[in-house]
Amino acid sequence: MKNLLLSFAIVLTVGIGMAFTGNGTEHLKGYISDSHCAEAKTDMGSLDARIKCVNKCMAGGAAAVLVSGDKVYKISNQKAVKKYAGKDVEVDANVNNDTIEVTKIMEAK
Repeated sequence: MKNLLLSFAIVLTVGIGMAFTGNGTEHLKGYISDSHCAEAKTDMGSLDARIKCVNKCMAGGAAAVLVSGDKVYKISNQKAVKKYAGKDVEVDANVNNDTIEVTKIMEAK
């Protein structure tokens, strides 16, 4: 009986710990920006201007990031988001602190 209770306590403790890590799959809304402009919190104006600016910065070596509200997420799989540079998007992603791995992306309507 003690072994059963001990096993249950261990499983419960691990489960609770994993639930509060803040990691896992999430659905996020925002836009794809570049690391340079996102850090500087640059207002790029209109959507067309933002798309042009982000593409230019990414061509210059800046990494793509997702801006969702006040949060800026680094993107581990850059190729998955490149064609959405500057656009409003919805993504499903595996979140690990401030880095995401995009598993699904679509342009927001």
